[in-house]
Amino acid sequence: MSSGLFALIDLGSFTLIGIGCGFVVLWMIDRRRGHALLFAAAILCFFASNWVLSLGGDVALSASVHGVLLPIGFVLLADGLLRRSGERLAHSAAIVIIVALAPAVWYFAYVSPMVAGRIVTQNVCLGIVVVFTAARLWVRRGRRPSDTSVVIATSVLSVGLFVTAILVPISDLPRELTSDGAIDHFARSPAALGITVVTVVILPLIMLVVLTAIVADLVGDLRVERDRDELTGLLNRRGFTERATVALRSAASAALILADLDFFKKVNDELGHAGGDLALTTFADLLRSGPDISHVTGRIGGEEFAVLAPNVGAAGALAFAESVRSRLAAHTFAYGGASKSLTASFGVATAPAPVSLPQLMDAADAALYEAKARGRNCTVLHQPR
Repeated sequence: MSSGLFALIDLGSFTLIGIGCGFVVLWMIDRRRGHALLFAAAILCFFASNWVLSLGGDVALSASVHGVLLPIGFVLLADGLLRRSGERLAHSAAIVIIVALAPAVWYFAYVSPMVAGRIVTQNVCLGIVVVFTAARLWVRRGRRPSDTSVVIATSVLSVGLFVTAILVPISDLPRELTSDGAIDHFARSPAALGITVVTVVILPLIMLVVLTAIVADLVGDLRVERDRDELTGLLNRRGFTERATVALRSAASAALILADLDFFKKVNDELGHAGGDLALTTFADLLRSGPDISHVTGRIGGEEFAVLAPNVGAAGALAFAESVRSRLAAHTFAYGGASKSLTASFGVATAPAPVSLPQLMDAADAALYEAKARGRNCTVLHQPR
């Protein structure tokens, strides 16, 4: 019976090692995800703590080493989870957790040998750490489905730890695992079942969920980088087209604003390309800070920008364009000892559902062309013929 228990625990440990390799690979792909290495290190501690117990020999020594490695693993796990959400576990808290648990385990290993005392102490203390972590993750969770999955998996881990501690009083445990008979008796207890479930099922599960979440984070970030204009941080043409198309599917109507910086070549000639980049980023900031119309904004060409406003009428779109235009006209760009004022022309088009983005683009482009024909630095609303 005891050999079967240890075989299951070893299976869970080796499963964790495989998942840990996945974390290392993710870190090698994107070195910014240092929390992936924390998860790999946590898995290494879990594996080492189980391996120490399986060695046999001096039970008290094995239990004491296990009592240090296991808390370190949970501290690394908690820190990794918090770092993924933008926080981190304070060093003082990590030290307190490890220092508080190690003497308690040592006491139940040497001073008053009692396997039940070690199990309850470790599971209750580590359960509290995991509950705290799950609570912080819940507060910090974003809109990503993976965030909720990680919170749920972390909560399940805390439940598993507490349930294992609760099972100890109803288990007829030997005082210490000093003989094969005592180990066999322990292996048949409800407490051993709880430990097995946590080690073989729950820990690999949470690590797999976290691994999947980091993969999703990586893919999401790559998609954002693909769809973002590196200079301004706005959507590029591809990203704008995709986001705008999605937004239009559920819109009852929409307005599209096209903007083109007037005589931008002169800015590059007088201030240099770096000065031109400054002008572009400043204009992008003005678009971001315009009136709130729940817009999708992108840089779709060299000095051409687009703003899609779902469920916004002509009045709201014109107000947005005029706000940005007037603030840009009042702004002076200074770079390299030279200064330059800049204006922009705006074309606005609106349409009811079903809204076609290509048709809106054509209409707004026609209005933008008319704005330039009128002398630039103005806003024109497309009037259907």
